[in-house]
Amino acid sequence: GEYNVILDGRGNPVCITQTKVIETMPFNLISQEHAFHEGEGDRSYDYWRKVHEDFFNKEFKENKKTFKLDAPCICEVFELVFK
Repeated sequence: GEYNVILDGRGNPVCITQTKVIETMPFNLISQEHAFHEGEGDRSYDYWRKVHEDFFNKEFKENKKTFKLDAPCICEVFELVFK
């Protein structure tokens, strides 16, 4: 039920969201439904998985670590409260 003020790239508030659910799960078990609701690209699971694997591989490598497909990820479901 926590509220969050979302900022743009310049630090200006653009909306308020309310957290509905937070789950921690291995990357490789994140559902197609969650990928769809993130709303990126064509909203397909294949697109979501590719861009997230690329991102995590890069971030882990920059920190001298190796990304593994069973790495824990925090998945949040939220609702737009005010825009």
